[in-house]
Parts: sequence; structure tokens; C-alpha cells
Amino acid sequence: MVSSINSIMYNLELLNEKNAKVTYSLSSGNAIQNGSDDSILYNQILTIQNSLDSYNGISELISYSSSYNSSSDSSMSSVKSATESIIAGLLQANTDTTSWTDKQTIADVIEGYKETLYSLANTSIDNQYIFSGLNTDTQPFVMDETTKKVAYVSDNSTKTLNVEKGTYANQGVNGIEAFYYEDSTASNGESITISENQIILDNSGNQWQLMDSNNDGSIDGLYLDGDLSSTSISVTDNLDDTYTFTNSTLSSLTSMNSVFDLLDEMINTLNLVDSDGNSITEDEGGNILSSLIDEINTAYDSQNIAHALVGTRTNTIERYQEIIDSKITNLTILEKEFASADLTSLAVEAQSLENTYTALYSTINRVNSLSLVNYLS
Repeated sequence: MVSSINSIMYNLELLNEKNAKVTYSLSSGNAIQNGSDDSILYNQILTIQNSLDSYNGISELISYSSSYNSSSDSSMSSVKSATESIIAGLLQANTDTTSWTDKQTIADVIEGYKETLYSLANTSIDNQYIFSGLNTDTQPFVMDETTKKVAYVSDNSTKTLNVEKGTYANQGVNGIEAFYYEDSTASNGESITISENQIILDNSGNQWQLMDSNNDGSIDGLYLDGDLSSTSISVTDNLDDTYTFTNSTLSSLTSMNSVFDLLDEMINTLNLVDSDGNSITEDEGGNILSSLIDEINTAYDSQNIAHALVGTRTNTIERYQEIIDSKITNLTILEKEFASADLTSLAVEAQSLENTYTALYSTINRVNSLSLVNYLS
């Protein structure tokens, strides 16, 4: 008798546990309440949810980057527009019908455009400078208060954005891509003359910098990424703010001119002075203007390439956004399929449990009727 009662109570306990799970699933809509209910299903649901969290985070980053991409695009449009106006002014200045007095007026206008380009070059959005490459917290261009010379103080890195698990896409363009243009190239064994403000790049995009390695006040070499511990390329100081070197690397080296240096030369020429402030003749000024037109057109071509690069990189990011959104949708559906309870099956199971309860309580009543107390009575 005791054994039968223990067996009945054990079955009742199991029935109560099962009923609690069914009741929870019916009320919450969830397939399981605890991981121990079904460890395999629980791990599957957890894996899906972890993927969802990861992709939702990536989607938020991509959405947040849209203002950066838009700002890069609009800034490059404005840079090109300003350069187009500079070209128009320079073409007007390079005619016999434009007096040198009028050319000086054009110089003032170009100086205003230089300020505009300087402002655009230091555009920031959401506390990020858009032309600083990876160094988004560093102002990319600085202007000397005395000489008004503009220098690029960031590097040739490219900002990246996480667009997929373990995948990063390039974003925007840096200051070299947007505000510099090619001057000349030297292959291995060839010599090239550069100015101190030019930027030197190899085929891999690495930057070679003029450095004073012993702090004696004179430039004595080109160093890869400004690393004084690296093997340098010897340079010769021409004593006119230029340096000549022979390319000893296996890569071609390209000198890049700054648009701002080009504008300084335009302004000086239109004012009939050289970079040191010495007077030049009108004939000399006219010859220089003709060459500057070719250079500003080269700079404009580089800006068009940079603008197209912004568009290409933005389109790539937007395509990833579509892919990520599609994955989020599919994972959400999958999570629902795995995590949601089958209400129809649960209803059938609940009815079955009710029938089992009825049968079990009937058994309990019969056992009670067989007790010694009932027998004696």
C-alpha cells in the first residue's frame, strides 16, 4: 500500500512539473522556460540570438555612419565647386585683356577660395574629421598664422567601418586623396627633386617623410612613415627649400603637391611676387600663370577621382546595409520558429494532462477507499 502511494505521489509530482511547463508556454508563447528544459533547442536559440545582437549592432553602426558619408560627399562637391571657380578666375587672369591690377583683384578672390577650401578640409561631423583617415579626432590641416602656409598633419590611412562579422569597408577619403595631386614619379635608381611640403608615397600608399634624424636643424633623409629606426633614403639639400634624392627602394615613389601650395603660388604670381616676396616681371608672371592652369586642372582631376571614390565606398557600405538587414529579418523569423511554442500541440497536450489528472485522482480516491480506517468502519 505504501509503495503504491509513493508511486502515485511521484507521478503526481511529474505531472505537476509537466503541467507548469505547458501552462508557461501557453501563457508566454515561448517554447521553453529554462535551458535545462531542452538543452539542444536552448543552444540553438542562444546562437540565433547572439547572431541577431551582433548584426543589430553592425546595422546601427552603418546607419550611424550615413551622416559621415553624406558629409564626405557634400564636402567633396563643395571642394570641386570652389576649384571650378578658381579655374575660371585663373583663365580670366591669363588673358591679355585683363590688366595686372585686375589680376591682383582675382588674387584676392582666390585667397578667399583658399580659406573656403581650408574650412572644407577641416570639416567634421559627429566630432569626427572626415579628411583625417583613421585619425578622426585629429584636425587634418593646420595653417601657419604668420606665413599662411597650410600643412597636412594626418596620414594616408583610410577610415574603415565594420560592415559584417570580421569584415571592414573603407569609408570616405583622407586629406591626401582629396587635396593633393601627383607631381612626379621616380622608379628605382631614378632621381627626383621635391619641396619640403610635398608628400611622398610609394606604390603601397606608405608615406615617406623628410626628417632631421639628429636634431641638427637640417633635413638628412626620407624615412618610411617618419620612423627614424627604418632605413632611410639619403637626400641632398639644394638650399632653395628643395631636396633631391635617388630612389633606392624597389617601389616607385611619387611626389604629391598640395592644392594649398598651388593656390599660394597663384596668389603670389597674380601679385607679381615669388614665394620669398621678391618682385617678378609681368612676362615671368604670365609664363607662370600658364603652367598653373595645367596644375589646377590636374588637381581638379584628382578631386573628381576622390569624389568618385567616396561614392563607390558609400555604395559598398549601403549594399552591406541591405545584406545585414536581410540577415536580421531571416534570423528574426528563425528565432521565432525555434523559440515560439506550438500552441496547437500545447492545447492538445494540456487536454491530455487534464485527462491524466482525472485518471490519477480517480486512482487516489480508490486507494483511499482501501485504507485500514475505511475497512474498520
